[in-house]
Amino acid sequence: MSLVWLASLGVLAVVVAVLTPYVFRTESTWQAAAWLVMLVGTVAFIAVLVRAERLIGRLCRQADSDASED
Repeated sequence: MSLVWLASLGVLAVVVAVLTPYVFRTESTWQAAAWLVMLVGTVAFIAVLVRAERLIGRLCRQADSDASED
């Protein structure tokens, strides 16, 4: 799962690097808002992936400890 997290960070870095110039060179405020919403959505998606990774890891550790007690 740590590879998923690292890949997500890499995707975020690429998205920010590619889209940042467009955010500052837009023709209207609505376009800038749309780009910023997409960036925030990307960050939120990565946060969800990190949270899911931690939850799955915790559940796996609990399952392993329950199996070893039997």
